[in-house]
Amino acid sequence: MADTVIIQKMVNTIVEENKEAFAPKDAYADTIKRLVPLVMTRGLDGVNLSMLNPETKSKLLNYVGDEYFRRGKIEEASKAFVLGGNRSKLAEIGAHFETLLQYDKAVDCYKLAGDEGKLLALGKRCLERHHLADAMHAFKLVGNKEELEKVGDECMTTQKYEVAIQVFTDIEKTEKLVAVGDYCLRDRDYENALHAYTGAKATERLNALGDICTQFNLLSLALQAYNAAGNETMALFLKENFQVV
Repeated sequence: MADTVIIQKMVNTIVEENKEAFAPKDAYADTIKRLVPLVMTRGLDGVNLSMLNPETKSKLLNYVGDEYFRRGKIEEASKAFVLGGNRSKLAEIGAHFETLLQYDKAVDCYKLAGDEGKLLALGKRCLERHHLADAMHAFKLVGNKEELEKVGDECMTTQKYEVAIQVFTDIEKTEKLVAVGDYCLRDRDYENALHAYTGAKATERLNALGDICTQFNLLSLALQAYNAAGNETMALFLKENFQVV
């Protein structure tokens, strides 16, 4: 009896010390993992997974994404997680791109992850660090017009007129579009002045811009300005007499 008790204690100790080895294996997970190197050999664009049920396909793609990420192949990992519908992993990759200061890619990942909180926070960091195009992109995705206006104001201050025009056009800030156009006109950036005044539908300024462009023989821009202003007389005059198109 005593020997039986001792033997049982020894068995219990062995099992406890090696419980991972004695644990039942997940044959299903092991089978899926065996497919990972095969998928990676073929590439995500070259492999046919149509024979797999949705659950198996999703698990396999997420295993593939994990392996790509482990190997530092971030673009491929992102694609795998998109196909596998793994939003949390996409957000994790977005954070990785942030550490690399690749804010445009971080924005794209947070967009795919549907994480508006991270998009808003990233937009604010980009604004603070003067990555204004990335800030604009992030704020547009969450529809935050107040933050977008801050981006536009900063763009005016730093003479990044193209981004400012895009921002103020998107949030329909007519008076600020006119202001950007005036700055562009002052700096003889007539093309951006044209875009700004056109977005603001500022007829008088468009006509004035057309006159200035005519004086400097910038007839194509002049024609665009007159057309945007609805000034058919001047537009027709340029077409007929100077063959401007």
